[in-house]
Amino acid sequence: MQHKKKNNVVGIGHNSNNYSHEQYAKVVNSLHRMLKYSQQELNRVERFLDQAFTKYPFSNPNQTKLKEFEVHESRADGMRTARKYRKTTNEHIEEIEARAKAEGIELDYAKESKDNSDES
Repeated sequence: MQHKKKNNVVGIGHNSNNYSHEQYAKVVNSLHRMLKYSQQELNRVERFLDQAFTKYPFSNPNQTKLKEFEVHESRADGMRTARKYRKTTNEHIEEIEARAKAEGIELDYAKESKDNSDES
């Protein structure tokens, strides 16, 4: 039984914080999912904004040029996707900050922001 318990614990960082393998897997999966989502949404934003700039579908000059309203729709789709992405990430950030506060964990970014505001 001791052997199983030792293999189920993951040490993270120099502070020897120990977490169960399941907890660590949840964190890694959540981060991986968020990063994959980020890539997907940024690719969509790039495509929409690039179409609006070049005025061609998928920025392909071999296709028929987009009509003026399609250019504006493409830009609007890019901006809408960026806002949706920002909303989603803000929700995740708020959730992480709330959990960190409940656990008494000071987030590095929050600490850096506080230090920068103190210097001003």
